[in-house]
Amino acid sequence: MNVNHVLNEFSDTLLFEYDCDSARLEFTPAAPAVLGLPDRLPLRSDAGGRTLPEAADKLRRLLRAARPGGPVVKAEVTFLGQDGQLWVYLCRCKALEGVSGRGGQIVGKLTDITERFDREQDLLRRANMDLLTGVYNRSAEELITRKLKQNGGGVLFMIDLDDFKQINDTLGHSVGDQVLVAVSDVLKHLFRAGDIVARVGGDEFVVFLESPLDPDLMARRAKMILTHLERIPLPQLNGPVKASIGVALSPPVQPEYAALHQAADEAMYQSKRAGKNGFRLYVSSEMQQREA
Repeated sequence: MNVNHVLNEFSDTLLFEYDCDSARLEFTPAAPAVLGLPDRLPLRSDAGGRTLPEAADKLRRLLRAARPGGPVVKAEVTFLGQDGQLWVYLCRCKALEGVSGRGGQIVGKLTDITERFDREQDLLRRANMDLLTGVYNRSAEELITRKLKQNGGGVLFMIDLDDFKQINDTLGHSVGDQVLVAVSDVLKHLFRAGDIVARVGGDEFVVFLESPLDPDLMARRAKMILTHLERIPLPQLNGPVKASIGVALSPPVQPEYAALHQAADEAMYQSKRAGKNGFRLYVSSEMQQREA
């Protein structure tokens, strides 16, 4: 009984055999239908004169890493299935003795780990998200640090709600929670999906923008935040939601989150000392005396 016939009996398992000479892939029956892989997978990237899908390319690189007599090589590969669903598989393969560039065989197994992968991704999202508001928690600080290093700068808005303790003390924490959720919704609505919105304290939020803004545009954004916060429709409140905002622009030389945070924090406290419900800009180590 040949290898292919044996493999075809495992209809519930995605096993494959790769012939190094013909570059031909042979799978158990379920695999091609689920994964949509080509029948041939040249190990040379320029072979065939066409670009392979990302999953097929990753599988090809894994096959190239298999060495005769060497260990099992493995990698996680995400496939776009024929049904349009994303499937995550742990791919293991091993080169049989005699494989040396041409000729020989590589055998492998694809194990569906989609459910585990989705569960891990969900846990990761939960670890990085504020459970009450659905925006980032303090984990955003690490993300902003990476963005600053990648892009060489950015803008940080620090938003601290005015008199929030009074809301909790007089109206109760349930109303306070409604305010926090409403503020988060406002910020998510006002900023783009690629901007980072985070709750980093009890009533303190930050928003990070990768693109640099000139002072006039930064001021307009801060005014826009204050205007929309005042329009939050919560009849339980005795008045509008107000906040003090500090805005800092990261310098292009050696941008660091700690320095950016400190500058925005200083600007925010300048706004509070000036009477609250306003903003200050911190640009090039100079406090801009602007209010909403």
